[in-house]
Amino acid sequence: MNMPARIYNKSGKLIVELPLTNPTGKIRLKRRNETTNYGLPIAARKEKLTSNDYIEWQISYASSPPPRESEVKEVILSDGRVGCELTKLLWEGLRLDILSAEDITEMMNFVSGVRKDETLEENERIIREETPIEIKGGFRKFIEKSPLFLKRNEAARYFVEIALKHKQRAVGLQAMVYLCIYIENLKDYKGDILTGKMAGPKEFGILEVTSKNKEIISDTVKAFALASRTHNNDIRSILKQIEEKWRQ
Repeated sequence: MNMPARIYNKSGKLIVELPLTNPTGKIRLKRRNETTNYGLPIAARKEKLTSNDYIEWQISYASSPPPRESEVKEVILSDGRVGCELTKLLWEGLRLDILSAEDITEMMNFVSGVRKDETLEENERIIREETPIEIKGGFRKFIEKSPLFLKRNEAARYFVEIALKHKQRAVGLQAMVYLCIYIENLKDYKGDILTGKMAGPKEFGILEVTSKNKEIISDTVKAFALASRTHNNDIRSILKQIEEKWRQ
């Protein structure tokens, strides 16, 4: 079951609710291993949450159909997809004065300034390296190295990943953007911290986006702008539509 994020304005605050018990969906709870710096999914109903736990959100900016919990009907891409998730954060962030017109302009300048030879999907490669290790049957061990680009914000306790993977039904690479938010940033419906306890059935963690952590939006926008030419063009269209509609 894929439980979507819920993004809304509550009493002038920009609220994001993220599911904690969604291990096979686009939003998963993971625990970072301090030795390998790698995150693995955990069962939040069976294990107490720790400061090493984070939500990995494979965030979208448009979909067809979009999840109603984050839909922005006013923003439509050329292929008919409707704005959602990241677009909702931009839309509500500007409406609530968390983002300024200058922030939108800065993001647009960044997106427009990404050159064709700088987008990752078109210019990066996955490499296989042979090792001297051989196992039974004459099978030689190879190490596959996949590019991963990561930007951390330690003060706001989140990071953004751009992961490159082989396309499943086509030739080439596919860039995936993940917004990863440490669990200590989230609270339950009572306003209590989540660390030190197990999650309840279908429980959500709550994040408030403010002017102090608004870079969580702009960093995700920049990740998509770098991920591929297609994403770059889509993000540029979304920013332009939002800017035009808020000038009216």
